[in-house]
Amino acid sequence: MKFFTICTILLPTLFCHIDRKLEINSSTTQTVKCETNKYRISNLCEDEEVYFNWAMEKNTAYKSIKDLTKIELERLTKETLDTDKTSALFYLKTIEEKEAKKFLDYLDKNDTKSKYDYSKQNILLAIVPGMFYKDNPSVGADGRMLRDIGLSMGLREELITINQTGTTDENADFICNYLKNKKDTDKIILTSVSKGSSDLKIAIKKCGNESYFQKVIGWYNIGGINRGSLLIDTIVNNCQYRWEAKFYFWSKGYNFNGFLSLQKGRDPRLEEDLVVPPFITVINVIAVPTFRQVTQRARPFYEYLSRYGPNDGMTLLADSYIDGAINIPSWRNDHYFQWPIPENRIKAYFSYIIDGKNK
Repeated sequence: MKFFTICTILLPTLFCHIDRKLEINSSTTQTVKCETNKYRISNLCEDEEVYFNWAMEKNTAYKSIKDLTKIELERLTKETLDTDKTSALFYLKTIEEKEAKKFLDYLDKNDTKSKYDYSKQNILLAIVPGMFYKDNPSVGADGRMLRDIGLSMGLREELITINQTGTTDENADFICNYLKNKKDTDKIILTSVSKGSSDLKIAIKKCGNESYFQKVIGWYNIGGINRGSLLIDTIVNNCQYRWEAKFYFWSKGYNFNGFLSLQKGRDPRLEEDLVVPPFITVINVIAVPTFRQVTQRARPFYEYLSRYGPNDGMTLLADSYIDGAINIPSWRNDHYFQWPIPENRIKAYFSYIIDGKNK
């Protein structure tokens, strides 16, 4: 069967990404009012409020977000046949966490501020990019926008030029060596997107206790694949999909093992909880889409993963959570963040990492 099968059935994001658009699916039309400000969401829509009303009824049954395990979220999704409801519940439990509340209160006071100047502090903003970041920069996997924001705040910026299809293990070694040689820098904020978070997670497990790593004061993780993806398992376990994928990677000169390294359970270090070093502030932004807001790029994967529970179109929400981090859900966004986070808010994120957490 021709290669286009894998694009149209399962993998338009990974392999046919160049020709696919990020527009929201508008095949159906529904008029709703979006006038309410609740749950740290501006202009909450009527249908969304229904999801949150259901979530509020279920909320007290769970003491914390840790009680919303993958198994429980999958069970609730099958019971309700509605990922929007379980997504709303995940969102609610996440913003209730102590560190999330503290951080969101800080944002309420500071995300209108536009002027920051850290030019005298010798701080480097280093980006760990996502897969295909060189060949498909239009999706934003190279962190260009974030680097520009960092420059406007007086930060230095660099792209950590990992192999765009390298394994998590190979890229983790590259990141460790990169940090080891950053002797001209006083402080480092690491930022990762998509697969870059997997690479960085393994790097922290490898060299997070080294003395040179103590220059790292923060990790800003956005849309991270933090524990692998069940999508990869689906491809690997299907003979047809697996050989079509292998052919594509071979034809492009890509490393297929880099793709396989995101397979669930392949690397136990990726599946394990991350012990966050105490000197690092981790801000983990989790995309929490509603069905009608999912982009065409993410929709096939979102619908497939929904059988396992709420997801961002690439990974399960339960797998996106990082224990010990400040976990911030981004309502309505899927893995590709079609609703960009405002520039001033991102500046406030970086400011919090640098000096705001003690205020």
